[in-house]
Amino acid sequence: MQKMTIPYGDDKTIEFEVERNRVVFDGSMKETAPLENLQDTLRARLDDPIGCAPVRDMVSSSDRVLILIEDATRTTPVSTILPVLVDYLVDLGLRQEQIEILTAPGSHRILTDDELLEKVGPDLIKRLKINQHDYKDESSLMTMPSVHIAGIEIPVQINRKIADFDFIIGIGNIVPHSDAGYSGGAKIFQPGICGYPTTAATHISAAMLDEIPLGVVDNPCRLGMEEVARRAGLKFIINTVKNYRGEVIDVVAGDFVEAHRLGARVSRDAFSVQMKELADIVVVSSYPADLDFWQALKGVTSAYFAVKPGGFIIFASPCHEGFAQNHPRFHDWLKMSHREILEKAKNAPVDDKSVDLISAVLATCNSRARERASILAVSHGLTDFDLEVLGYKRCASVQSALDYALKQMPTATIGILPRGGDVLPVLAK
Repeated sequence: MQKMTIPYGDDKTIEFEVERNRVVFDGSMKETAPLENLQDTLRARLDDPIGCAPVRDMVSSSDRVLILIEDATRTTPVSTILPVLVDYLVDLGLRQEQIEILTAPGSHRILTDDELLEKVGPDLIKRLKINQHDYKDESSLMTMPSVHIAGIEIPVQINRKIADFDFIIGIGNIVPHSDAGYSGGAKIFQPGICGYPTTAATHISAAMLDEIPLGVVDNPCRLGMEEVARRAGLKFIINTVKNYRGEVIDVVAGDFVEAHRLGARVSRDAFSVQMKELADIVVVSSYPADLDFWQALKGVTSAYFAVKPGGFIIFASPCHEGFAQNHPRFHDWLKMSHREILEKAKNAPVDDKSVDLISAVLATCNSRARERASILAVSHGLTDFDLEVLGYKRCASVQSALDYALKQMPTATIGILPRGGDVLPVLAK
């Protein structure tokens, strides 16, 4: 027997034992060296960006600049990037009063004061004006002409603050993502600072695909996001790429499509787990997407790509803040089969908030996984009602879940995904 360990949140781990000869993949990711100096690399990228002119040639001293930053569910080193970017802009002749920050949480909750301090840093939080986007606040939104992608009309409802600025910069990080293919790029704009109907329209296009577009960058959801960003005026992105240790291995900057595509290739290389075969049983941690089930579902989605039909997924996640924020119909959508979700979603108006079409998108990922494999859950943050709706069986530990699954499948092979929240399982051809 061999002891294995997976993360359970940021500060805990779970140990369990397996017979080594059963393990067909253990979730190991490629070793990639970190940048020697992120700040110096970023300064160089600002002057030599991808797909556009240097920032110094696009921003004048009279311009007002809006910087979009992520929420607490993401781990971009914003507090390291912001001082470099702000100093660069000041050196171009801008006053601090011309530079503002807008948080871009999409449909997630806004940041707490402590989270905002950690994200921005103690110096800039005092020096710059900061606003938080809240997609539920209709008074903060304005409507622009719709955009179209693959025959889909996407209404553009966006934070009205963008009209007050001449140049908009988005900061983010790139990892594999189940709807947009990868995070980063235009995603800081949409869903980042958009209203409900825009996010519902872009995301439901991913749900309607034949397969979950994890790691597929040119999919309708991503392309829709980019059309919205193009319509509303995103000018420049700064995106980091990390390795599995959380170290920054690259930073891409420039055009929100061209720079993002380069970063996505780097991210794919860093976060892929090569599998010679699918496993009968997949043990997956939602780490680092542990805040609530809305985030932790990424672990289940990753395991979906790694488990054999008829197998077991053993899902471990603390879900510190419970089930989900801002999505009251999530439970309702999760009760449905995959076919039922698609049938209801395709006829649902994207501008009807009471339908909560955004929840339907995540529910399709869960339904695909639940209909492919039995799911055993280890979580102190999910209630019995949550697990009943999800269709999962609660287990006291990963070891007891594994023992249970092996009783049902005595000759089963086992796969392990310690970073289900950002892994890209790749099956060898």
